Amino acid sequence: MDYAKIRKLSLKIFLGFLGLTALIAIISLLSGAEFGELQWKILGTCLMVSATSICSMSCAAFIEKKGFVWVGFLGILFSVVSAILVISGMWLEIDSEVGWKVTISFIIAALAFAHGFLLVLPELNAKQKWVQRVSSVSIGILAVQIGVAVWTEFDHGVYYRILAVVAIIVGLLTLAIPILMKLRKGAGQKKPKLVLEKVEGDVYSDSSGKQYQLKEINCEQEKLIR
Repeated sequence: MDYAKIRKLSLKIFLGFLGLTALIAIISLLSGAEFGELQWKILGTCLMVSATSICSMSCAAFIEKKGFVWVGFLGILFSVVSAILVISGMWLEIDSEVGWKVTISFIIAALAFAHGFLLVLPELNAKQKWVQRVSSVSIGILAVQIGVAVWTEFDHGVYYRILAVVAIIVGLLTLAIPILMKLRKGAGQKKPKLVLEKVEGDVYSDSSGKQYQLKEINCEQEKLIR
């Protein structure tokens, strides 16, 4: 399966439905019509499909770069199921507390997978990779905490304070990883040097005795242009 194509397709779907959402909003505003239930359902559907495309794009990029197919596929599965549940709930007007709790649980899982994948994609220095591992664990803990709060409806201040602390850590790491990636690029990487000594003509040798035949690329290109 070509996950690069899935990523590109997700991006196209996202842009398409984002444009459709904007078009519906513009038409409703210019026509002077008030937003009714139907318009809100259409907008909600478009936005949900767009959000699913973004999450799937993150998962596909993770599979493409890291190679953990089943983990990335699980993220895509959560995203798609979330969209199906939300859209079905909106259009069928499902009024089930358990049903919506299940839907929210799938949404939490989909967002957690997509968020975690985005943070492990950047290439950091070996000494900084622990930040990505901590981010994955923190996102997982936060997702579980939110899920528990949704299902149990905790009314305990200490629990939500701990949840807020974990959320702050996740936010901090989310900001830190792109900065670390930028610093790594800014520092640059040392390029290997090849020191050659001329033997004769266009033949050169390195310190180990290997010989190379050199050609001036620019001259060759100029000849082709002429």
